[in-house]
Amino acid sequence: MCEFCTQHGEGEKWYLTMENYSKDLLDQNKRREYAAEFLNGFDKRVPKSIKQLDKIRKTPLMRLAKPVLTHMQKQDHYGQVVPMEDVEKIFDMVQGAVRLPCVCRRVTTGNMNARYCYGLTMDQELMDALDDSFSLETLSKEEALESIRGLDKEGLVHSVWTFKTPFIGGLCNCDQDCMAYRMTHARKDYPVMFRAEWVAGVSMDACNGCRLCMRQCQYGAIRYSSNNKKVMIDPTACYGCGVCRASCKKDAITLHPREMVKEAAGVW
Repeated sequence: MCEFCTQHGEGEKWYLTMENYSKDLLDQNKRREYAAEFLNGFDKRVPKSIKQLDKIRKTPLMRLAKPVLTHMQKQDHYGQVVPMEDVEKIFDMVQGAVRLPCVCRRVTTGNMNARYCYGLTMDQELMDALDDSFSLETLSKEEALESIRGLDKEGLVHSVWTFKTPFIGGLCNCDQDCMAYRMTHARKDYPVMFRAEWVAGVSMDACNGCRLCMRQCQYGAIRYSSNNKKVMIDPTACYGCGVCRASCKKDAITLHPREMVKEAAGVW
């Protein structure tokens, strides 16, 4: 289990703890103001932060800065990858969502209306605090899940995000255009999200070696063996998002609890 499960989930999956989506939490610690400032100012603030980070990322100073930056992220805005079945459980708790443009893609692609993000506990006061460019869409549970299932088939990785931890305010759908993906995986600056509580595994009997799943994986965790004509998934690279399953025509890929896989394989 990730450290948030211990700190904010009583040893269970912290993102399946209803209290972490509660209005009581939103009302505390100026979270509503933080969320509004975070979203409204993201596209202006982040490019400046990246330039500052680039100045130190290849210097010894970065090694000292990483734990500090990660600690700050965990306090304010941190994420965790969740597979589709956990997304469905989350929507059993929150009942609906507000769809809004992705602030990351505003920075990385210039698209101001890329609607990949879902606010999970946004009240009217918070929605009124966002600028007009967000053009918020209120969705029912069924509408939100249908939309996210479509993104799952496209290979987008689902993740939940805190706004002053442990309050969970959003569910994002990430690929290489997302700043969280770039910071944690591509650039490897410092982690801003946990891997899922799951790891994908391949049934050697069912796999036909088509390699469609390799194109779906955002993390390069799937390897192909020419000798065996099969794919294998590296558990040390797998983020447990489960989107590789959507492309598998043989249902050869399943998710397994990360802790069980780690115990079976020994320390990674």
